[in-house]
Amino acid sequence: MQGYDVIGDVHGRAKQLVALLQQLGYEIQGEAYCHSSRQAIFIGDIIDYGPEQRATLAIVKNMVKAGSAQVILGNHEFNAVAFATPDPEDSKRFLRPHTSKNRVQHKAFLAEYANDPIAYKEAISWLKTLPLFLEIDGAAFIHAAWSNDLVTQIKPELNTDNSLPDSLYVNAAKRGSWQYQVVEQLLKGPEITLPQGHYFNDKHGHQRNDIRARWWLQAPLSYRDLAIVPEGEETKIPTLPIAQSLNNFAVSRLVFIGHYWLRGTPKPQSQLVVCTDYSGDAKLTAYRWSFESEADPMNFVQVSEC
Repeated sequence: MQGYDVIGDVHGRAKQLVALLQQLGYEIQGEAYCHSSRQAIFIGDIIDYGPEQRATLAIVKNMVKAGSAQVILGNHEFNAVAFATPDPEDSKRFLRPHTSKNRVQHKAFLAEYANDPIAYKEAISWLKTLPLFLEIDGAAFIHAAWSNDLVTQIKPELNTDNSLPDSLYVNAAKRGSWQYQVVEQLLKGPEITLPQGHYFNDKHGHQRNDIRARWWLQAPLSYRDLAIVPEGEETKIPTLPIAQSLNNFAVSRLVFIGHYWLRGTPKPQSQLVVCTDYSGDAKLTAYRWSFESEADPMNFVQVSEC
């Protein structure tokens, strides 16, 4: 094998996914897109938001079955499983509460399965098979953030294929548990609370005072240096120096992530961290990794909205 194509958050955009796969040289063989010498790795968040949820799942599932792709768990897949799973301590509730906010975020996925409960159950069962992370040829693949300490802490709780057992979904859905804290950071990235009186609006317009942090930056920084916020919200973040350490997220090998809804010309976040999620520009993006030990900005491939 000559390498891997790390594909960013698809979010139900099947037509755009097909265009990207064809641009990368994948061709239909039977029911699956395959490449003669490469394999795709989907970095999570293949569902939610887009107009083609079931079509996207079918493409990805067929590729996994054919051996032409691997997929890891994203926070949207975790949320989908939790939304569908009754709370064992209260059968009238679910691990992810069915609030109006959670339904709105998940509505595109639910709508496509509204009249097909059997297919919905099958989709959720398949999502539960996805591993939390992959480690391949000296590189790591995780949806939002890599921490050796957190991965070591959670690994004994995982199945042998690094997927989450039912018990871990239950524990990781409890806000006060250590499992919740670990899975939350690995799938959504570490967050830092802004000083009192400071806030911004997220991409859904909700007011927040916890910023997603550029965990790959290790030098002493300000809140604004570290903050990942929607375009136009940057000036709301103070330039005060930050005392909180992110040393637990230091990396010593190439790490691939998605999740961050980036915009602009794709580029590595550092020599060792590559994000392939450019959903902020609605451009499905891949990084063609051929076992190099440091990120190369020339290896990005991108398609626009179809």
